[in-house]
Amino acid sequence: MAIFTPRGLKIRISIPYAFALLSRLYPKVSAFRVLKTVEGIELLPKAVTFITAIICFILKIEPVRIFYLVFASYLIITLINTFGFYVIPGLVSIGTIFSYISGYGIYLISLIIIGFILTGWQGLMALFAAKSLGWVITFFIELLQTKRIYNLGGHAFTASERNFFNAYRLHASRMGVTTNIDVADEELKEEYYMKSLEELSYKWPEVVNRFTTD
Repeated sequence: MAIFTPRGLKIRISIPYAFALLSRLYPKVSAFRVLKTVEGIELLPKAVTFITAIICFILKIEPVRIFYLVFASYLIITLINTFGFYVIPGLVSIGTIFSYISGYGIYLISLIIIGFILTGWQGLMALFAAKSLGWVITFFIELLQTKRIYNLGGHAFTASERNFFNAYRLHASRMGVTTNIDVADEELKEEYYMKSLEELSYKWPEVVNRFTTD
């Protein structure tokens, strides 16, 4: 079973369970908005390293410092996502805004052009080396976190599922709704969880059409 975000990020949880949580937020916060928040959280490392790199390029920082600053920003945001510790105001919004332009090559082309003009190939090499190392470390953090959660609860939730729960908790805490992701049997009944699903299906049928039940 799986649901998908508007841009196609796969979240491996069942439709009744996902929308039981989302219906707690309905109608103040739509399912679409929460799913876009999931995308924002997922893309936070890319968004923050993009901003960090652009600032480094504009300030013409030497390549070694570019490497350290980009790598540090990547690692810090990865840890924030891993533990759901979003204490910096507006941080997730940066990722959500970034999600609207991600996937079209715009940010990558901008990085290459600006980086090459202002710092040359050395600056670009430092950037991509930092991002590559960040990706490798993130991969191992992800493996360890998935194993830890499986040992605790018997579910092998990946980063995408954890980001969904983090997005739910963010909106729930703002609304004063419980952040507990356990749902009661009553909430799993169709008449309850269909509230937010029907709105999403009506306004964004192309999103719901991706959902799977097998």
